[in-house]
Amino acid sequence: MLQLILTDFDGTLFPKEREELSKEFIQKIINLTDKGVYFSVNSGRPYGVLKKLLAPLLNRTVFICNDGAQIMYKNCLLYKNPVCAIAANEICHKANTETLMPFAALREKNMPITEDIMTQKRLFGEEIYKLVFVKKNPLKEDVEQLKNLALSKGLRVCFEDSEYLEFCNKSSNKGVATDFLKTKFSITGEVVAFGDTAGDFPMFERANKVYIPASAKDFSFTGAKTVADVQQFIVDEY
Repeated sequence: MLQLILTDFDGTLFPKEREELSKEFIQKIINLTDKGVYFSVNSGRPYGVLKKLLAPLLNRTVFICNDGAQIMYKNCLLYKNPVCAIAANEICHKANTETLMPFAALREKNMPITEDIMTQKRLFGEEIYKLVFVKKNPLKEDVEQLKNLALSKGLRVCFEDSEYLEFCNKSSNKGVATDFLKTKFSITGEVVAFGDTAGDFPMFERANKVYIPASAKDFSFTGAKTVADVQQFIVDEY
């Protein structure tokens, strides 16, 4: 029996050609959650952004945010694995802030880490779930030095492309967050997962069924099936 639906956000639940929840999808999730099925969005985005984009399902969604470092449900913090403030401060001081602009992923949103903030003992006075650096044509050696320092402080690269470099705790990922949910809500039945990047693999490994959107070209996972549209698939299948 289906008990948990897990889905990545960008490129999966919200592909580039779709930037909203369909009315049919909203009603389907309402029906499923009324029957005791849990619906979770498992994303690298901060909670404040996710809850706005999923506002019609705010109290029916378990929000796994910041690559598994934070879990919110009905606006309550269920789980956290923050970055050590001392380590965050040291890493940000090491960065060339002209080419690697640091931001902190906090409970609700990402905030820039300025020189003034770096002089404070606890930075923002609240916990940091992820460090985000915006790339402004940095030297390759500067990026590698920053990665090595973060690695030595118990962090890992959770996302990187030409524009961003992001770090979270080594022990934070979508799979660990999934394990927490399964224990928290006593989930022993069927778990289905949807995703489109390698960062979703830990989540896939905890699922009974795995689906990949057709838009995720040259991406595969053993046993996964391809679906044209994740929202529509959930509407039709469940």
